[in-house]
Amino acid sequence: MENKDSIMTLTEVASYLKLSEKTILKMIKKQEIPCTKVANQWRFLSAMVDDWLISQMNIIPKNDLSLLIELEYEFIPISRFLDEQLITFDLPRGSKREVLNELVLLAKKHNLIAENGYVLEKLLEREQLMSTGIGNGIALPHLRRPDSKIVYGPKIILGIFREGIEFNSLDKALTYLVFLILSDSETVSVRLMTKLAGLLRNNGIVEHLLSFSTEQEVMKFFISLENKTMLNKNSIKEKKTGIENEVYR
Repeated sequence: MENKDSIMTLTEVASYLKLSEKTILKMIKKQEIPCTKVANQWRFLSAMVDDWLISQMNIIPKNDLSLLIELEYEFIPISRFLDEQLITFDLPRGSKREVLNELVLLAKKHNLIAENGYVLEKLLEREQLMSTGIGNGIALPHLRRPDSKIVYGPKIILGIFREGIEFNSLDKALTYLVFLILSDSETVSVRLMTKLAGLLRNNGIVEHLLSFSTEQEVMKFFISLENKTMLNKNSIKEKKTGIENEVYR
């Protein structure tokens, strides 16, 4: 793609991937491709689409949990990757570098990375390509082509900023939730990013998270949200199976 800073519409991404718009919409529904809604229209960050393409051809990671999410990621809850100790509230409001540095230092503190300086610079390189601020108050920073000798995982670090920070977001608005995705596999990083974007897509969820004051509340919320999502999926599957049984009787 010529312009790495571009934002694509549904029609454009379908043309770029040589798929039908109907297929892209199905992928969105299944949380298989990173995207966001702006003014009720689907938008795709070109750099993230390229990351997703690369992830489809990536090598299976060595980490057991990474392998699990790579093979059956639809059934693995985000709460498996987000711990209470990896959630931080009201960090000092600063530049993108300062914000990412605080999250990287937290990762280093909990032995999720080998070198915080290296990881920070790689994250900033990714941000220079295109911001990972997907809009609606959310940013999903992650590494391109992660080195398993430097990054251990997969894990997610969440920084909650009630006052909002500037993250060069897609919708030009402030960012309130920064999910730093750490993994030894680009495939897993992109799939976690896609799953998070899908999970937080509904209106009011960001505001709900901002109302919490403890890490325990955040974890309970994600577990509850994912349980509801799984129940809805199971309900849809049961209805579909019932209809198919009626058809074939």
